[in-house]
Amino acid sequence: MIAGVLLAASYFDAHNHITGILPYQAYANLPAYVAEFSDPKRTIGVADRLALYRYLADVWYPKEGAALDDRLFSPADNQRFALGARAAIVVYRSEVAGSAVALDGTLERVLTATPWSEFDSAYAFRGGPAGAYLRETFYGGSDERLNADLCKGTVLELAATHIDESEQSVPFLGGWKFSHGASYPLQTIECIMHAPADASLRNALSAMKRPMPSIKIVLMTHTAQLAALSGGKQYGEWSKTGSCSATMLPEAIATAPKAIYDGLMGWNAGRAVVPATEAAQYFDDVVGIDTAAPETTCFTGDGMEYYERLAAAVYDASKSRRLAGWHGKLLIHTHVGEGAVVDYAPSPPPQPWSFVNLFASLPATRTNASQAQANISMLLGAIRRFKAEHPDAGRYVIFRLAHVTWASPLQARAMHDAGVEADVNLESNVATGAYPVARMPLGPALLANRILPLAQNPATNFQLNDLLGTLIGNPSDPSQVGDVLGNAALKHLLEAHVLCLMGTDAAGVEHSDIVKEYEYAGSLIAYWKRTDPAFRSAFGKDDVGRLFANVREHLADMDSDTAPPY
Repeated sequence: MIAGVLLAASYFDAHNHITGILPYQAYANLPAYVAEFSDPKRTIGVADRLALYRYLADVWYPKEGAALDDRLFSPADNQRFALGARAAIVVYRSEVAGSAVALDGTLERVLTATPWSEFDSAYAFRGGPAGAYLRETFYGGSDERLNADLCKGTVLELAATHIDESEQSVPFLGGWKFSHGASYPLQTIECIMHAPADASLRNALSAMKRPMPSIKIVLMTHTAQLAALSGGKQYGEWSKTGSCSATMLPEAIATAPKAIYDGLMGWNAGRAVVPATEAAQYFDDVVGIDTAAPETTCFTGDGMEYYERLAAAVYDASKSRRLAGWHGKLLIHTHVGEGAVVDYAPSPPPQPWSFVNLFASLPATRTNASQAQANISMLLGAIRRFKAEHPDAGRYVIFRLAHVTWASPLQARAMHDAGVEADVNLESNVATGAYPVARMPLGPALLANRILPLAQNPATNFQLNDLLGTLIGNPSDPSQVGDVLGNAALKHLLEAHVLCLMGTDAAGVEHSDIVKEYEYAGSLIAYWKRTDPAFRSAFGKDDVGRLFANVREHLADMDSDTAPPY
């Protein structure tokens, strides 16, 4: 299996977040980044990247970052700027001007998921100070102009990275959230809807010799509500104490099922937010929901009752769309079983921060794999109840679980029996620590022989920003891939014949690439068939082509008005 063979295929990305697709460099000069696709003379230079760093270090950090002191990243108190990212801004201050490696490595550590900086922190920096820098430096303070270029750059980046079709999460926390007549989710959806008619996009794609990618939108809510406690004002969360504890639910992220129904219908409080002439296209382009967040949550009975009401809103919207002449199903996509990693817990590194006490080894972490598995079981129970109460659900909705990184063989079989899809995000799981070094077949040896020597040397430390890319030199080599990813839950899912799809989980944040995802998966299939007779017997004669066939099956099911045979 070689990349050239895979590149002949059409690539579908089943799990992508539209706000995390752009590479970190784009935040240094977005106009140049967009222009470069059609004009190679327009590039993002060292001066651009240094100016972004100076903004983060000299404007944002003194104003906001320093006040966070040594506080840990924590969804529990809505503090989303990771300590490792903040520390990178401080520790490398004297080096970035004289070293492109230090400059790029620092920006990458701030704006992507690395062993020292969580993915949600990268989103916080992109949507916060880095976004503010772009808006004020290049767009005259206009959110509308900035968002238009973010959208345009995203479409071009998808095409450049061979993503032909994708399902993209757009934040929808609390609904449309109109302010002064504008709504970021709506602006993003409208940009995607109108992209095929954009002459500048068509010209850039022509120069790239790439087709216009097909982008479908799912509206993203927050998994904290799946962990709701009695009364709905609090939810169960474990990152602070190590066990499930009551935490206040921020009002800003609470999303009512009625808001989801309205969003899927193109309404806001019952009133249309898209012109009647575009309603049919809106139905075709907005295809379901996604519920996501760092999995520091503890799903509850009350949370599952909310989930079933959320699913009912999607089911009802699908029925209402059919009555309006639309055909197809809506997706109910839920992040679960990924697990969470809390870095530098329970004690932060001592100050003053330095390379030695922060970056010369991988940070101390807490994970909660058992809670991730418990959440999978809770969610599968809710899906089974929903399907029992709605016997025709298979005609209107498709359930898919995202990541299920810690799914057991028993849970994989339960997913198959419930007719639930899965998406697998191998590179993302390593980038976020959801699939930790300790779980890798050669984990202790990799840590001692390869990771720590790179980490302890300032000249090589930044290589570990992309941990998986550093550990696997050849994604097409089954032995290399098996030594690192051989314990991935993809094995259990394939053995149980769950309909599995591959995803990047947003390439710009997760150091991922859809072509590599399929290469890794193909190598794992070859590795398991060679080393595990039980897998070989269960999976049969298929290879990576099974995953491409799954895409065709999923897309056909999304377009169908009938329930699938399983």
